Amino acid sequence: IPHASETSWQAAGHVLLVVVPDLRNRNVGDRLEPRVGVETLDRMTAFARQHCGMQVQVKVKNPAYQRIKLDFKVRFQRGLPFDFYRRELADALVRVLSPWAYGAAQAIEFGGQVFRSVLLHFVEKLPYVDFVTDFKLLCPASSMPHEDLAVVRAETPDAILVSDASHVIDEFPNA
Repeated sequence: IPHASETSWQAAGHVLLVVVPDLRNRNVGDRLEPRVGVETLDRMTAFARQHCGMQVQVKVKNPAYQRIKLDFKVRFQRGLPFDFYRRELADALVRVLSPWAYGAAQAIEFGGQVFRSVLLHFVEKLPYVDFVTDFKLLCPASSMPHEDLAVVRAETPDAILVSDASHVIDEFPNA
C-alpha cells in the first residue's frame, strides 16, 4: 500500500507491504486467518529495504482480518435431523464467506463488502432449508458487535473479510 504506514493511510515516504502465506501450504495454522511468522516478516522487510530508495520507510505485516458472523433461526425440510443439517449449514456459510480457505481457486481479496441480503438468499436457496427468520449479520470486532448490519465493509485497506469460525444457528420452534 503506497504512502501508508501502520498508523496512517496517508504517510508520504512510507510503503506498507501486507503479505498472506501461500494457502497451498497446508501447514498454515488458522486457515481462516493465515499469517506468516515474525521471522519471515523480518526477512521480507530486510529484502524490501535492500531494493528501495533510502528515503522510503518499509513495513511488512500480516493482514487485518475482519470476521463476519451470522445469527439466525432456521427450519429445515420435514424429517431432516436438525443437528446434522445445522453443521452442514454452518460449513456452507464458512465456505461461501472464505472460499479460498478450502482450496478453491478464488484468491484472497483485500477490502470488499458483504451484504446481509446476499447471505440470506444463499441460505434460503439451500435444498435442505425450509425457511429462515431473525437473520442478523454481525461484525464481532466492530465497535457495536451485536448490531445487525445490512452490509459489512472492510474497515481498512489492509483488511480481509472472513467468516467467523462459528455462526449462531438456532432451530425455529415447532408450532
